[in-house]
Amino acid sequence: MEAFLAGIPELCNDDRRAFLCSAFHEQRADNPEGYQEAVRFWSQLLLDACRRGLLSRGMAAPPPAATSDSSSDDDDEDDEDVVDRIAAAATAGEAASVLCLERSGLAGRLAFRGDTPMDIGAVVEWMQQQGALEEPGAFLTDSAVRRWAGRLALRLPLVGRRVSALAWAAAAGTDGSVLVARPLAEAAAERVADAHYAQAACALTDGLMSRDEFRARFARPLGCRAPMADCDAHVLLRQLAAARHVTTAALDSAGQTLVKFAASRAQPAEPIGDADRGAFQVLHTRARIAQQVDQLAARIRALDEQARAAVRHNRRAQALAHLALKRHIEADVLARRLQALHNIERVVLQLQQSASDVQLMAAFKAGTRALRGLNNQAELVDPASVLDEWAEQVLRAEEVQAIMDEAAPAAAAADDAELEAQLDALLLEETAQKAAPPSDQADALADALSKVAIAQPAGEQPEEPQAAEEAADEERELAAAV
Repeated sequence: MEAFLAGIPELCNDDRRAFLCSAFHEQRADNPEGYQEAVRFWSQLLLDACRRGLLSRGMAAPPPAATSDSSSDDDDEDDEDVVDRIAAAATAGEAASVLCLERSGLAGRLAFRGDTPMDIGAVVEWMQQQGALEEPGAFLTDSAVRRWAGRLALRLPLVGRRVSALAWAAAAGTDGSVLVARPLAEAAAERVADAHYAQAACALTDGLMSRDEFRARFARPLGCRAPMADCDAHVLLRQLAAARHVTTAALDSAGQTLVKFAASRAQPAEPIGDADRGAFQVLHTRARIAQQVDQLAARIRALDEQARAAVRHNRRAQALAHLALKRHIEADVLARRLQALHNIERVVLQLQQSASDVQLMAAFKAGTRALRGLNNQAELVDPASVLDEWAEQVLRAEEVQAIMDEAAPAAAAADDAELEAQLDALLLEETAQKAAPPSDQADALADALSKVAIAQPAGEQPEEPQAAEEAADEERELAAAV
């Protein structure tokens, strides 16, 4: 608890802790906002601490009383018996509750760094008024009148806290020493249901278990060590039963309880019948034989180790005795247990197959109902009239399509003529552009190029055209004279 409280920043601040541990209930008229803030803080802290099992010193309910009549109309446990078991929780148990809190000594357990919350009792009463904390009797009962009477008693302004608490306890049927955190119970029931339906393969075999198996199987989803506290098991089973996820029934005269889950979350749990009891006995026998097989296998391994140790110490007679006993267990006892386990496994498989066949027949039955409903809807309409109307609409569509096909060539010809005209216009425009004289810019560019002089290499002069022709004539005349 000390480490949990040290992780809360509000309690680590001295000024803030001083206000939260003060008598803020007496100042609610002068400081209503501060009062509401303090109440919300402590109520959330109480739920968090309860969820971690810090407000219970290991509550373990006493062994349940034997029930003489297990075939009554309502096989569920009596509300008063369950209330007595939860309210009589002892502090010597091994498992701490994560759904219930002990009211006695609550302020002392929440003391931190020398400060004790003075008005934690007022916070508890406020949470009872809001329905977050309830007496086991009020939580388990289905009577809305008793629950309303208890909450009304807490709201009476002229009654002191002690008298108000006594009135609530009288309405709930308990002394108020143990309280159930309803939000935690509702959330835990949903987690348990999710965990079960996520791993259940066969509703008949996987949905049947004793309360002890329930406590061991669903301790992890509950967030506690296995097995869960017995009072938490009572609260969870009642919450799951209220959600119609499970049904319970007395299993034997020793007070054992049989738990049956519904086939699915969408279906309500059915009452436990003789077939369920028989199937559970088969499952219980299988588990017991499997445990015996494990014990015999461990015994064989131990005898083998003892024989090896005797050989190392030169104790031949002792080693032979261990080996003889090992052979007897392997050949006779273990072999028969394995054969019995094989036979019981075949029975379990037959039960699962039968359950699958029942589910298959239920599926066929549901499919038959669906087909019957569809056929009834189809019979409300005349099929002949529907087909005639459909044929008429098809003929009309074909007529429209024929008209569109006749108009398509004319439209295509008009489109082709228009395209030919556009093409002729483009050709004429292209021809005109090629035959047109150069523009003024082209003339100016030609004049500029004609005025450009080409540079000659040094020492060379460009020859005039006329001088070149005269030189050529002189060369011809000289050649003729020669």
